[in-house]
Amino acid sequence: MDNYIVSARKYRPITFDSVVGQASLTTTLRNAILTGKLANAYLFCGPRGVGKTTCARLFAKAINCQNLSPSGEACGECESCQSFNEEMRSYNVFELDAASNNSVEDIRALTEQVRIPPASGKYKVYIIDEVHMLSTAAFNAFLKTLEEPPKYAVFILATTEKHKIIPTILSRCQTYDFNRIGNQDIAAHLKSVADKEGIETEPEALDIIAEKADGGMRDALSIFDQVSSFTQGHVTYQRTIENLNVLDFDYYFRMTDHILKADIPQCMLLFNDILNKGFDGSHFMSGMLLHFRNLLVSHDACTLPLLETSDSMRARYAEQSQRCQPKFLYKAMKLCTECDLNYRTSKNKRLLVELTIIRTAQVAENPDDPSCGLGPKKLNPIFSKIAAGLTGGQQPAIASRQPAQTPVQAPAQTPAQAPAQTAKESAPQPKVVSASRLFASIRRTGQSQQTQTVHKTAATESSSRQVMPLEQERLAYFWKEFATSLPAEDSPLINRMLNITPKQVSDNEFVVTALNSMAANEIEGYKERILEYIQVKFNNSHINFTIKIDDSVQITRILSKQEMYDQMKEANKSLALLESAFDLRLS
Repeated sequence: MDNYIVSARKYRPITFDSVVGQASLTTTLRNAILTGKLANAYLFCGPRGVGKTTCARLFAKAINCQNLSPSGEACGECESCQSFNEEMRSYNVFELDAASNNSVEDIRALTEQVRIPPASGKYKVYIIDEVHMLSTAAFNAFLKTLEEPPKYAVFILATTEKHKIIPTILSRCQTYDFNRIGNQDIAAHLKSVADKEGIETEPEALDIIAEKADGGMRDALSIFDQVSSFTQGHVTYQRTIENLNVLDFDYYFRMTDHILKADIPQCMLLFNDILNKGFDGSHFMSGMLLHFRNLLVSHDACTLPLLETSDSMRARYAEQSQRCQPKFLYKAMKLCTECDLNYRTSKNKRLLVELTIIRTAQVAENPDDPSCGLGPKKLNPIFSKIAAGLTGGQQPAIASRQPAQTPVQAPAQTPAQAPAQTAKESAPQPKVVSASRLFASIRRTGQSQQTQTVHKTAATESSSRQVMPLEQERLAYFWKEFATSLPAEDSPLINRMLNITPKQVSDNEFVVTALNSMAANEIEGYKERILEYIQVKFNNSHINFTIKIDDSVQITRILSKQEMYDQMKEANKSLALLESAFDLRLS
């Protein structure tokens, strides 16, 4: 046990070639060593565990090597290399942890060491790790030394937060941005480590570890040690997800199958099984979002390289993606993203996830549905019955209203409604306006008889309820309710209606007062729909209303300079005398 060394240290790269995932940076460093074009300061920045400090040590070792290889690698046999390999015994390489040595005094001690030339070798290398932790005063104290260092001094600064370094430091360094290591590169390196250690592994298990490491090789090796210890040298997929508390990918495939079949009960049961295993809804929803993304990537051969997984898993994604329409995947990802954003603030988190699953299944059943599983827009009862009768249950969209060329044939009236109809015919009738594309289709197809039948059915059903007279409070409520139910493209009319309060004048009559003729004309165009809506709400076909224009509102205009001056002279006679005495003119 005393001789055990963790994999992150045991298999730390000792040459530039053994650095994983940073080929372009290591090539640049080796070329700089071979040509002798060395800068005085380097900045290595990037995520944790991607090889910043390792490359800094390899670079420091190589520039002092006495027998440098033609490829730019250190020989490992000369005195300088041996002293470096023996637990950093070299006096030409100094490492400073800026996280714990970030004061001005620490930097002053470093600058004093810089004054002393190397006893052997060409360069003295100073590696400052986590340099962003230095205080502002320490940065300023270090600035002069960094700007004009001795020829033998080379500074290598390493950081994970480049944005915290002051610009004056950045401008004096050659910057090397280290990338996240790809999952395939991590899995391949873990496989080589497992082979050297005699550990049996499954490719899917290594993919899970690589994904969990999030681009960091050091994290991947630490997780690998943990899993191999848990599995006693047999790293399988099932044991790995059990140890790392990762939800099995099979759940996402099964959930997608149920969603594509719109099998809501099985979706609910499967989600309940996931919760019983200890996973929360947010974890599941983020996994579903990634799963839908992988299906979308697998749908097209040109984007297949973006899928970082094993060959067997890639084939499974490709098979299921062929059963998913791209429209469905786009909308499914949108729904999962909305659920993920609202999860923290939701009071009933389980219900939120279940509703998202239901909506996703509805989208899978009808990918062309623009409502993303929210269902069709609500129509008033009479319109719904007409739409169901004419289109076989499919409700047509409400289009913008235009003045009708011919009046719509009125629905047949019951005997109880006949007196009201006679009274309406004797009263002055407003200009007939088309209420929707639905009525236009009725005129074009000549289905007036069918319309009469539907209206008779609606009137018969309405007659079973009690007729209610007008009531001011309910009238104002239903007026605003109708306005807010209009589509967004009718926003001018919505604003006009919300600024108007109808006034009841009798049991069956009310008045709408518009501010101007334009507002009156717009409401007149919707009068038929408004009246029908109010009649249905009160179950009273005798209700009617008139539109008036408010004459008390005076239309004002902007006066010219001369008109304003004339009004001032009328109000103040002394102004006219002053104008005459000095012969003044308005310019």
